[in-house]
Amino acid sequence: MQRTLKTLVLTMFALAGPVASNDIVYLNGHVRLQNGSAPGRLVEIKLSCPGGDAVRQTVTNKKGGYFLKVERDEFNHVARALPSFSMDIQNEPFAGSCRLIAVLSGYESSEINLAAFTIGQDLKLPELVLTPRPPH
Repeated sequence: MQRTLKTLVLTMFALAGPVASNDIVYLNGHVRLQNGSAPGRLVEIKLSCPGGDAVRQTVTNKKGGYFLKVERDEFNHVARALPSFSMDIQNEPFAGSCRLIAVLSGYESSEINLAAFTIGQDLKLPELVLTPRPPH
């Protein structure tokens, strides 16, 4: 009986296997103006998810560079964006349906669809481009 119980416990641990966990990485991103120049001032980087307001994740430097803290899943996809400056207060637990945008007054931003983005070995994000808003 004791041998059967020991075998059963060992089998349960073997079947459970290692639990895959997400790791935290910093993705390197860059924002530029439509003409190719640097923004010359700080730009907010926000996570925009359906049904909610965009949430600030980080800011760029004046040259447009930034780092985005994220959880990476075992398939090299962004599982969750983690704000660099405070605790995570998002209602959206996974970033799969969200887009990354740059926010600067007077400009519209291109976007990065996180559902379609696979994290490469270089940890680089596609470039975000700011286009001047047409005057009203």
